Amino acid sequence: MENNKLKESFKKLEAIVRWFDEQKEIDVEAGLGKVKEGSALIKESKKRLRVLENEFENVKKEIAKEI
Repeated sequence: MENNKLKESFKKLEAIVRWFDEQKEIDVEAGLGKVKEGSALIKESKKRLRVLENEFENVKKEIAKEI
């Protein structure tokens, strides 16, 4: 479930980037809202990636113990 959340966050970030790319004239208030949303998604994604990195390190240590 958490992995899907990370995947969904990436999709939302892509949608935000696409929104900015498609704007001919950016509404500053709408743009600020998109930036805030993107910032929150990035923060959440970084936390999840750190957890995954720790899990990979733990697996790596377990494999090293068995060898």
